[in-house]
Amino acid sequence: MVLNLNKNRIARCFRRSMHTYDGAATVQNWLGDRLLQALDQAPNAAFDSVLEIGCCTGTLTAKLCAAKRVRKIYCNDLVPEFEALLQTRLSSEKTAQFIPWFGDIEKIALPSGLSLVISGATFQWLSDLPAFIKRLGTELDTGSWLAFSLFTPGTLMEFSTVTNVELDYVAEDELKTLLKPDFELMQYHSFCDTLFFPTVREILSHIRDTGVGGVSEYKWNKKSLKSFENQYTEQFATQKGIPVSYSSSCYLLKRR
Repeated sequence: MVLNLNKNRIARCFRRSMHTYDGAATVQNWLGDRLLQALDQAPNAAFDSVLEIGCCTGTLTAKLCAAKRVRKIYCNDLVPEFEALLQTRLSSEKTAQFIPWFGDIEKIALPSGLSLVISGATFQWLSDLPAFIKRLGTELDTGSWLAFSLFTPGTLMEFSTVTNVELDYVAEDELKTLLKPDFELMQYHSFCDTLFFPTVREILSHIRDTGVGGVSEYKWNKKSLKSFENQYTEQFATQKGIPVSYSSSCYLLKRR
């Protein structure tokens, strides 16, 4: 599936969320922890030369370096301004060599000799995920590792239902088919997570604060916003609060 994504808008939304992301990205943090748990199956050599795609503010980067003996880590993100946050977050890291590798990962070269590619909740932002997976299969060495999570169909289901704006995510069966020629699937888990908020406005703030709004541009005016709030509340409000749903998957694979 090739998606018509506006990378400039995506970068702008994440740049705007630089100082709110860590506090708002609850599900993304859960996915990072799940990825690290899956990586317990990988050998120590897998952490010799790591590329992280979509490092954002560096939460997963720091957790990975704390949990594993990372020798060298290339940190990539679409937003170059994240590098300063990463430098600060990793300033006390004594073991891993940190190498900035910023830019659109679909357009820039990959580092050579990688033992692991890791990506937390980022692959859904790629315009041509099938082509990128094929590229990884071509460029990664036999025996290297790939660990990633991504959001899947069902994410922000409530928003899509009310607005009729469909968010495009790659179906899991399609993704497994794409991975099969070059990668051995070592672990796979799917998740459904729901967060609850007191009001619809707080859900919209949450979406903005995590940068997720970059996937689709929806124009609000006073009337449409009020209608959205009313419909969302009427259709989905529960005793726990007003929900926002996330569907996701985690993969651990080994290059054949």
